[in-house]
Amino acid sequence: MNVQSNQDLLSYLLKQMESGQKNWFGFSEQRITGINLSHQIAANHADKMTPVEIVEYVAELNNEIYKKFIKYG
Repeated sequence: MNVQSNQDLLSYLLKQMESGQKNWFGFSEQRITGINLSHQIAANHADKMTPVEIVEYVAELNNEIYKKFIKYG
């Protein structure tokens, strides 16, 4: 998978979701979205957040997405 844009990432996640696999938002997908989101947040908030704060926020956000939308959704 070669993600060049947010649209590529969304397309990939939709294919995974539609695959019928129970664990479609697994570790790899969380890492891909986390890296992408970290770069986006850094680009928009580097003057307000440290790199550590950005990564911690993204990790917490991914965990909440998993819990609220995937696991118990």
